[in-house]
Amino acid sequence: MNRKLTTNSRLVNELFANYISTFTAFCELINNSIQAKAENIWIDINYANENEIHPTIIDQIIIKDDGIGVHKNELEKKLLDIGTTNKQGGKGIGRFASFQLGKNVLIETVGFSHNSNEYSKTQIPLHFDMFGKNLNVSEIDIDSTEEVLSGKKHNTYYKVTISEFYSSIITDKEPKKKIIDKFLKENIADAIFEKYPLKIFNKEITFHINGEKIVPSQFIVGNPVTKIYPYIDLKGIEHKIVFNFIKIKKIEKIKVFLTTNNAGIQTIANSFEFDAAWLSPKTGGWYVYIESNTLPTDLYRNVDLDDMDENWKNYRPFIKDHVASFYKSINAEFDNFSEKLKSDEYYPFKEKSSSSQSKIIVFDKLAYLVEDKYHLLNDNNKLREIIYPLIDRTISNGELDNILKNILHLNTKSISKFSELLQRTDLENIIEFSDKVARKIEDLEFLEKLVYSEISKNVKERKELHKFLEKMLWVFGEEYNETTKLLSDKNLEKNLLQLRDDTMIYKKSTKDDNYEKVDKSVSSITDLFLYNERVIDHKKREVLVVELKAPRVKISPKELEQVMKYATEIDKLNSVSKNVSFKILLISSGINSDAEYRLNGSRQKEDNPYFYFRNENKNIEIWVMKWSELIENVRRKLQYMSHILHTKDVDVHEKASRDFEDIEFGKYNSTLKKIAI
Repeated sequence: MNRKLTTNSRLVNELFANYISTFTAFCELINNSIQAKAENIWIDINYANENEIHPTIIDQIIIKDDGIGVHKNELEKKLLDIGTTNKQGGKGIGRFASFQLGKNVLIETVGFSHNSNEYSKTQIPLHFDMFGKNLNVSEIDIDSTEEVLSGKKHNTYYKVTISEFYSSIITDKEPKKKIIDKFLKENIADAIFEKYPLKIFNKEITFHINGEKIVPSQFIVGNPVTKIYPYIDLKGIEHKIVFNFIKIKKIEKIKVFLTTNNAGIQTIANSFEFDAAWLSPKTGGWYVYIESNTLPTDLYRNVDLDDMDENWKNYRPFIKDHVASFYKSINAEFDNFSEKLKSDEYYPFKEKSSSSQSKIIVFDKLAYLVEDKYHLLNDNNKLREIIYPLIDRTISNGELDNILKNILHLNTKSISKFSELLQRTDLENIIEFSDKVARKIEDLEFLEKLVYSEISKNVKERKELHKFLEKMLWVFGEEYNETTKLLSDKNLEKNLLQLRDDTMIYKKSTKDDNYEKVDKSVSSITDLFLYNERVIDHKKREVLVVELKAPRVKISPKELEQVMKYATEIDKLNSVSKNVSFKILLISSGINSDAEYRLNGSRQKEDNPYFYFRNENKNIEIWVMKWSELIENVRRKLQYMSHILHTKDVDVHEKASRDFEDIEFGKYNSTLKKIAI
């Protein structure tokens, strides 16, 4: 039968690649099944033969449920009208999530009509190529196969078959269409459980994956624990926040998931990893799901803004504190042991020692594992006089094999990796350095988003970007790392601001070629002006001045003349000591060819890709750069440092989480770190 799609045109762009990943898109299909009151969901994945040359790892995915299905009389309303909201709270486009996975989609459904008292079976073939870029969706012909089923009773269902997955040629340009590792044979069941743990545990939904039913006992230890805590927002309104703690068999990490209500289903909006040095080695892995029926979902959308969003700034410690409180309550055994251990006469660190904190933490946890097996401290066994120094010595020497293998019976892989980990002489410094590199890489990526991407829509005021950049002055040079002090000389501050108003106000024009076409999402970003000082020694100090042009401004000779005028006026200030130097940075998203010509001439004798001018007294310099060049240069340095850490096998965080799963290691404060969903 020939049918037509209908839609609100503004929704067309939301149809494809709307989700953060292919697995998230796939879960939207599962949500549709849950909303259709399904009790069983069958997932069949046909993996490509490893011996075949194949562009993707999967040939076909089928998802089928035993929900209410769709009768042919309701096809127009429930399936073919893209803009419908027939599922409460939904946008009516989730059923098209299939196209994020593959080009070819076949929908098959059996539904019942109470009005006509009959069952029908329908097949609707869809293909991505049907949706041309400029095609009016309402002109698309849908060649459906529809029939009324004879007989009194039929099982209703809804089934989606997806094939023709996207090749690397497409996914390299559109990474959201790439089949991710959660679809692999060894991962799919765990990934499904992570999304729907309580529905699986409470047996609201039974999943069947490639013919095998997944049951709660495959994943969960014991029963979930539910805690409800009150949270007071900035407006003084109280919200009930529900924490569900679930102990997991196959992992050793504690993952925290923030969930939101999506058309009646709690779905994961953001995920974090919780860790703390005080955690017992026997804590194990947990999933923590946090939900609220009243808290606005905008809060979760602003997680990426971190401390820049006041609501999230307050909510984050609330989450961390209550998660920490839960694990401290179940951590009593280890805490009691640690306290008792530290007062024991044979404890090797009773006197103030030069041992690093990391070594002491590892000792305490190893001693706890020994205690759990042999009860040396509890039974007042004097073998402690031998065992404790032995543990201390082997940690220092990096030779733990005897203790880990013969006493604690850990596996060979864990012993080898843990021994490698402890061969380093000062793990604390390595951890701190690795942390700083990782944090800087994250900060740099965020800065790039703030400057260029649609996240700028969430930066409500100019001062927020200003505030963030003030904390990231290290991008302009490592000498500004940890430099947060603003100008102490208020008279100089006033002069700098006045000079800027007098010399650097510009008007964009085609004639000056200082106008850059940009996406509408960033066109509203304004110029920014930063200034900062650092004390070099008891006589000298340096003032950093940053003029950040809006993304729509291209640097032309006009802007170069303005910044030169600015530097000249600073040089004329009688109130400024010659012991004060100035570094003036002019930054924009683009530089036109005439300006590039001038810059290249200035840089010929300089080993600085951003140099433009230095005055005769050598106390004023001007640097000119594009944001993309600056960010790429800093990223390259950070990636190099990260690579060096990795190749020297001292990336402690990675090794601890990846290679040594039996003992928590290497963090001294509780942390709640955002991770990918």
